[in-house]
Amino acid sequence: REMVSHMKEHNGAVTCINIFEDDAHAVTGSKDRLILCWDLRMEKRVASLRQRMGGVNDLVLYLDQMQVVSVGQERRLTYWDLRDTEPTHAVVLNAEATAIALSRNGNLIATGGKDQLVRLWVFEGGTLLSEGMGHSATISKITFSPDDRQMVSIGEDGCILVWNVYT
Repeated sequence: REMVSHMKEHNGAVTCINIFEDDAHAVTGSKDRLILCWDLRMEKRVASLRQRMGGVNDLVLYLDQMQVVSVGQERRLTYWDLRDTEPTHAVVLNAEATAIALSRNGNLIATGGKDQLVRLWVFEGGTLLSEGMGHSATISKITFSPDDRQMVSIGEDGCILVWNVYT
C-alpha cells in the first residue's frame, strides 16, 4: 500500500468526501466553508463553491453527479449545482445539522444535528416530511438502508437508532 496522490487546498479540517460513480472525481467539504470538486486522475480541483458562513459539516452527492446538498454551521440545507458557484436553493434550519444522507432512490434526504432530531425531507424542493426525537446528544451520522425503508442514526450519546421510513 502506498499513497499515490496528495491534494491540498482546504485550509480547515476536511469533514466529508463523496466519490463519483466514475471513480475519477470526488467532492469534499471542510470547516473552511469550501466545497471542492476534484479530478482524482489529474490531481487538481475542477470546481470550488463557498458557503456564506461557517464550515461545511457534511454533504451528499445527488444521483445525477451534478448536484450536491450540504449542511453546516450556517444552519441551512443548501442545494448546489457543481457547474455554478452560487447555491440553487436553501432551506433555513432551526439548528446546526451535522449529518446528511440521501436515499438510494434520490427522493429523500435525512438530516441530524446538534438539536438531537432526525429530520426527513423531500429532495425536490426541501419540504420537511417528518422529524423524530430519540438521541440525547448531537447526531454524528445518518444513513438509509439499501431498500430505503429504514434509516439508522448514530450520535455522541453512544446510541444507534433505527427509524422506519413511511412515504
